[in-house]
Amino acid sequence: MVQICQGINADVEIDLREIVRQTTSMDAFHESDVRPTVEDLLECYEIDESLCAPPPKQIGIIDDMLTAGTHFRAMEICLRNRFPGVRIDGVFIARRVFLPDD
Repeated sequence: MVQICQGINADVEIDLREIVRQTTSMDAFHESDVRPTVEDLLECYEIDESLCAPPPKQIGIIDDMLTAGTHFRAMEICLRNRFPGVRIDGVFIARRVFLPDD
């Protein structure tokens, strides 16, 4: 993850912390017929207080493909509740596999 962040701007020192942790394992969205709601995700997210000092000045959430935005929104709410007033941005990374006929 640090390499991805440094690839965006190598001149900036990266403060990379996994402040939010998921306490319950969930099936991948693409492998399930029932997708969790923002509220479902909020129930299984918690802040790792041991990583909160010093408080972040800005937060970037790095996630895979943005579809409905459910994981991003839940993560944003969780972080905003803990760090009100801090700017929160999202970076979404997707990969496309080209088939031979493409």
